[in-house]
Amino acid sequence: MRERLRQKGRIIGFLSAKGGCGATTIACHIAAEIGRHGRNVLLADMDLDAGMVRFLMKSKSPYSVLDALNNLHRLDQNYWNALISNGLPGLEVICGPQTLASRQQPNQEQMLNMLTFCRGQYDFSIVDLGRSLNMTAMNALDEIDETYLVTTLDVPALHQSKQIIQSLSNVGYGRERLRLVLNRMPQRLDVTPDELEKMMSLPVFATLPNDYPSLYESYSEGSLLPAGSRLGKELARMAIKVGGIQEEKGKKKFSLFG
Repeated sequence: MRERLRQKGRIIGFLSAKGGCGATTIACHIAAEIGRHGRNVLLADMDLDAGMVRFLMKSKSPYSVLDALNNLHRLDQNYWNALISNGLPGLEVICGPQTLASRQQPNQEQMLNMLTFCRGQYDFSIVDLGRSLNMTAMNALDEIDETYLVTTLDVPALHQSKQIIQSLSNVGYGRERLRLVLNRMPQRLDVTPDELEKMMSLPVFATLPNDYPSLYESYSEGSLLPAGSRLGKELARMAIKVGGIQEEKGKKKFSLFG
């Protein structure tokens, strides 16, 4: 893998072990919350098969990451501003293509050039890499500083997570750059976190509760999670940890989710 040139910001990837593990939902909330803490954040949807960021963030932009990838020769600030959408403090969004199952798969050079541009523009670029080790995710790895692998506790997801961790290790993506996130955690566990860490050969970075009713209600209303929900609180804590944000003592934490 090539040596990465750090120009400015951090590029953070979110990857689902398999479909339905919730990486897109987590990425959207983490990006928005970090933006609320005064950071300049991009949320980029590189899931070219599902493209759910457009729906979750209610983006009206007709453009997508494919426009940026296909026009790297003219990718400057003015052109970029025409592609992105915003609406939340500190956060800009570039969506996946509106046509699902895009026939175009960007090559490695395209991916790295676009992400290098993003690194120079933002404090944080939060990238939804889709599910499993798809070709787009693999082509982006050299510019991804940290990858948050999101899994649930069902056996197929844990099996796939273990395969992904090993595959990334085999191509030189060090485990120190991987973060394991356990989503939709039940109140009672059949295995302990220590047992899971031993199984995955990777520490657990964060655990998120199963709070489907709150998510369902929020998305039905066209909004992200409220501050009072269990999952909203845990995502806010995770965002602070991901962003390395120091909370001011004596002040009430300011959160997106409300």
